Amino acid sequence: MSEVKEQGKQVAEPGADKAKAETNRLKKRIQKHYNVTSDLFLKVWGEHIHQGYYKSPTDTDAQAQINQVLRLVESSGVSAGSKVLDVGCGIGGTARYLARELGCKVTGITNSQRQVEIARGLMADEVAKLGSPSSSPPSTDFVQYPSPANAEGSGAGAVRILHLDFEQMREYLGAERGEKFDCVWVSEVVFHLHGRKLFFDSASALLEPGGCIVVADMFRTAEKPSASAQKELNSISRNHMCPVLGTVDEYTQLARDAGLEPRHEPIDITKNVAKTWDTSLPLGSLLYAISQGRDSIGYLRGMRSMKRAYSHETASYTILCYEKSP
Repeated sequence: MSEVKEQGKQVAEPGADKAKAETNRLKKRIQKHYNVTSDLFLKVWGEHIHQGYYKSPTDTDAQAQINQVLRLVESSGVSAGSKVLDVGCGIGGTARYLARELGCKVTGITNSQRQVEIARGLMADEVAKLGSPSSSPPSTDFVQYPSPANAEGSGAGAVRILHLDFEQMREYLGAERGEKFDCVWVSEVVFHLHGRKLFFDSASALLEPGGCIVVADMFRTAEKPSASAQKELNSISRNHMCPVLGTVDEYTQLARDAGLEPRHEPIDITKNVAKTWDTSLPLGSLLYAISQGRDSIGYLRGMRSMKRAYSHETASYTILCYEKSP
């Protein structure tokens, strides 16, 4: 199979309205941001590019990120043989973990070409160390993992990483390939999107009956924030490149409109993840980020904005899970 090409490139047609043009500009900024910062994130935060769930004061950043993955595993119920679509998979840390440790079959998608390159390189190195065949299948095919040694009865997992924008996932994976998934996994991605309705509709269409969408994301806590809260939210939107933080109720309504129902009540883990933003970048990494332009500098400012918003309860970090009827 040939590589998936030109995914995520949006060209505004003549006369496109202002909202569409704004969406395209934001998407290009996000692509550029992750293209130039993913190597830095790997060095500073490791293979999981998401906030950590600190269960105890002694948890390292790396352990906290695994804790967060396991918390989503608990909500979603994924296990050996589960077909998982990891939307906005970053450099594939979670996708590899689910395949390696649980025996899941994971498709990771990202619109950052650099993230695809890093993820595939890390995956190739990892399976070689684990003793899997060293052959190099086409880049859009699954790479097989050995059966997890610590999970009796589990089957071998597999991972593929595709350069694919969420706007194309329903057409490419569903209409063209006829694929369905037991779980659509989306960690700290939906907040970036203008097309949240499109995301939930597409994800629902790609689910098997009884499957679920598990979401970990940042939310604004008030429908109509105060002036001071709005200032914090504006800083997050500007520096973390998101249109506006949604509320939990907004996501739930979008899920219901897409034919899904909550599997459990929202799980607010803000106090557990807030420590993520205490991370200090080494001087070399700090200088590199500054050199990459306004969005990378903005991200550094956004770290402080997010910490303040959590502290003031302007924003929350919440896990949601929505299920498709069997």
